[in-house]
Amino acid sequence: METSERFAINEWLSDYPNDATFDEIMDLIREDDESVTAWELVEHHPAADLIEIIYNTKIHFEFVTKPTKGEVK
Repeated sequence: METSERFAINEWLSDYPNDATFDEIMDLIREDDESVTAWELVEHHPAADLIEIIYNTKIHFEFVTKPTKGEVK
């Protein structure tokens, strides 16, 4: 799992199968699987909304951690 994916998942989920991929976890959320637990703040959100929130967090993480032209890695 990419760093951005792990960050996004950990930002919004308190529990999930550690050996699952990002896409597998998104599928588990979609299927309302009990192995995935959202943090209290978002636990009552519809699955589609939670998936979108997690995906947007992943994209934002990638954006803010991408080096700019003037930065050195």
